[in-house]
Amino acid sequence: MNKLPPLQDLLVFVTVAQLGSFKDTASLLEMSPAYVSKRISLLEQQLSTKLFIRSARHIGLTLEGKIALKWGQQLLATTEQMVAEINKSRIVPRGEVRIVTSTGFGSCCIAPMISKIMSRYQELKISLDLLDRPVNLISEGFDLEIRLGGTLPDHLIAQKLASNRRILCASPSYLERFGAPRHLDDLKRHNCIGIHERDQNFGIWRFDGPNENCSVVPLILLKTNNGEVARQWCLEGHGVLLRSLWSIAEDVHTGKLVQLLPEYTQKADIYAVYPSRLETSAKLRVCVHYFKSKLNMLSMKSKKPRIMTTRK
Repeated sequence: MNKLPPLQDLLVFVTVAQLGSFKDTASLLEMSPAYVSKRISLLEQQLSTKLFIRSARHIGLTLEGKIALKWGQQLLATTEQMVAEINKSRIVPRGEVRIVTSTGFGSCCIAPMISKIMSRYQELKISLDLLDRPVNLISEGFDLEIRLGGTLPDHLIAQKLASNRRILCASPSYLERFGAPRHLDDLKRHNCIGIHERDQNFGIWRFDGPNENCSVVPLILLKTNNGEVARQWCLEGHGVLLRSLWSIAEDVHTGKLVQLLPEYTQKADIYAVYPSRLETSAKLRVCVHYFKSKLNMLSMKSKKPRIMTTRK
């Protein structure tokens, strides 16, 4: 492929052609006349043709110069439009945003928020993918991931949206039949419900304890990759569940579920993960800021779930 001429040289050429003067062009573009002459010479060398007919008092265009002027003006105008549109994208939220998050959190929390965002910003187009597997934002073409817990990638930008934690819980009917675990090791003998989520080592429950981090391998009799299914099983009395507060806080507040071993919780803060800085994209910026404001409110509502007294 032939090397394309630099846009700066085209700008110098078009300006000379329009003004009919190297000196006036140098003054307008804040260059020396010698530098203007040099850029024109380099452009002529690159195009392998003469662009100007020069005399002592006049500068005219050759046939090739007229062709170059026509296309040069179009290229410069298109470039100006490109720059203007890029600048506008930094200020005005417009265009498509591809968002990905987990199925349960996405359907329960993120989808309703996206509906509100779309009502505010008419030029946005949002695509929401609900996936319960690890994703590669760049290779899969996503602009934004809403992630709960897990390891944050070093090559991407992550912003904390809200605090969140997972707690142990069970239904009153389960506790009536089997009693409540008194110690973490008791989970090895209790019926437990496992969720195979992308950010967790399945079969091992890790906790922030009163003194140090700890873990247990629970007796899992029921397992699923869907958090809402696991919640329903827990409500129906099938076992002990480790689940995020955003999902079960209301169940605990109303007494449908009981928090167990409250001194043991699992950190699962909510993050926005994206490949480029928010300052360069208004469409991404408004989404992240809106999610942060609403998820912070959700976090505040679920910070102190009620702990009910259970039978020994």
